[in-house]
Amino acid sequence: MCGISGYLTPENGRAPLETRKRLADAIAYRGRDGRGEWADDHSVRLCHSRLSIIDLETGGQPMLDIDERLVIVFNGEIYNYLELRAKYESLGARFRTQSDTEVLLEGYKLLGQAVVHDLIGMFAFAIWDKVRKELFLARDRLGKKPLYWTQLSGSFFFSSTLDSFSEIPGWTGELSKAALDFYGAVGSFPLGCTAFKQGHSLPPGTIATVRPGEAPKIERYWRLNFAGKRAVSTDTAMSEYESLLSDAIRIRLRADVPIALTFSGGVDSGTLAAIAVKRLNTRLACFTIDYHTEADPSEETVIARHVAQLLGLDWHFLQFDYHRELLPALDDSLTVVDQPCNHIAISYSQRLYELIRPHAKVVLSGNGADELFLGYAGNEELARRDDLSAQVNRAWLSRMLDRIRGRRLTRPMELADYQCSYIRANVGAYPGDISADEIASSIRADIIASEVGSHADLYTFMALTYYTCDANFRLPDIAGLRAQVEVRSPFLDHRMVEFAAKLPTNLKIGDPTKVALNKFLPKEYYRRHVPDDVALARKKGMGWNLRYDEAFTTDPRLIAAYDDALLAIDGAGLNSSPYRRAWKEFRDSKAAGEKYPASAGAMIGGFMLGRWLRSRPDRAIAGMPGLAAVSRERAR
Repeated sequence: MCGISGYLTPENGRAPLETRKRLADAIAYRGRDGRGEWADDHSVRLCHSRLSIIDLETGGQPMLDIDERLVIVFNGEIYNYLELRAKYESLGARFRTQSDTEVLLEGYKLLGQAVVHDLIGMFAFAIWDKVRKELFLARDRLGKKPLYWTQLSGSFFFSSTLDSFSEIPGWTGELSKAALDFYGAVGSFPLGCTAFKQGHSLPPGTIATVRPGEAPKIERYWRLNFAGKRAVSTDTAMSEYESLLSDAIRIRLRADVPIALTFSGGVDSGTLAAIAVKRLNTRLACFTIDYHTEADPSEETVIARHVAQLLGLDWHFLQFDYHRELLPALDDSLTVVDQPCNHIAISYSQRLYELIRPHAKVVLSGNGADELFLGYAGNEELARRDDLSAQVNRAWLSRMLDRIRGRRLTRPMELADYQCSYIRANVGAYPGDISADEIASSIRADIIASEVGSHADLYTFMALTYYTCDANFRLPDIAGLRAQVEVRSPFLDHRMVEFAAKLPTNLKIGDPTKVALNKFLPKEYYRRHVPDDVALARKKGMGWNLRYDEAFTTDPRLIAAYDDALLAIDGAGLNSSPYRRAWKEFRDSKAAGEKYPASAGAMIGGFMLGRWLRSRPDRAIAGMPGLAAVSRERAR
């Protein structure tokens, strides 16, 4: 678990000293156990910062293969590296270390780009081939590990953080207003795009090859596919679920450092703990963070303590007083966030990982289960919507549209059009920027290629690809590494994701009229380990009692902070209208007694965008004097 960066210039080129220094310094927070650099004739440079998890003594990077033809920088973990090591040794590979990095490197030597299909894990890496004069980059299937790139003046630069690019000649720091509109509407950035016009993200499940002076050639090697739903019994599905999840946990317990578990006692973290104890004979220290007082008790804390006692876990409770700590903790966490993050939980997640760090260097998390198995309140509506659609005579509709459009409407096409109409309505037109049509067309093509066949499928596709990217991927990556812990998510093992995609909706939504039966299969499994009232309890999640949304209507500091965030959005030349509208709707809804206003997500997104802009006016918005002017006015 590390940070990587580097560059490839045209033959005999060389990046300026300031650029080289910034590439290395910007990733330093991600791994403070070691730093390394490798350069070849000045035109190629690879940088690495290390958080040591496996092979603490000989696993340093950049690492050369045994023949010194290839050199790698790698961020992440290959959980099945022991199995792959045995496989590659049988094919003639030789090893000098005990690291997963060398297994990856030798696998590339044997299989070339196809090595990515062997990997179970989270990863972003770059391999330079001295003979072929070619740089190969890859990113894991779901995009758990970041990999950004830019190309300026014929040179190619890559990094784990966009902050690495701030000292490259020609980098303007100009924000992409269209990408930020998309962020406001969906909660993350379009695949391949970032908050910056000149910054790009290597999409999840893709590889890239780069030669000196040329643009990267990007190819997809994996795609989530929903076709071929299985007619499977609950018992069979349960057995497969247990086997897959047990193996995902087993290989994620491989580390040469202590391991802990973030724990709410709910279905996801509780299941991880139960399997670790009962199937893998491993008792993990578990940590819960919330606000809990005698006058304002946390229901989650009570459940977490109860389940920990049932399973014999070493349980730790961490108090987070959001009344006093939210704003300072948030501002501290944002100092290393390279583009807007719409998840305010980064504030207390950062604090949680910092408090875990003296006890463990690896943390297991229950992230992802709700997106895969439809665990949120409201997801039952997806099943009702799909049931209604099934009653429509689609054959007749298809024949009519076939005549009108000259093509047959398929279910994936219909769902893609349904999704993209929302995107086009929420992304503005900006000269010289990516267009709403380009974004929508790209997403439409992905939905069709993934063979999304229902509203339930569409929700999971959009959740894993866009809606929850910050919560499931960016937040654990950035907050975890800032605290120097590695976060691992067994539910997001790609084998579990593929399994869930093929399950029929009735094994996810047990009864469309009963929200308690959302996430049906995981709850049925959890009932084997805890009482029904625990397994079937309403979803709460980590930090259930941190009611910062309510504080936005009662705490003068947060109200002022929100108004200040809106000023920052205006000062950066961005469109604050959706956020102002959401802010007003949120306050009106709360005043009317509504507990969970529909506008809360957009409201928090605006707050986080403005707060992020405030956290880094010089680095993030060079060339946009509006925010600097607002900052000067605010200082008076």
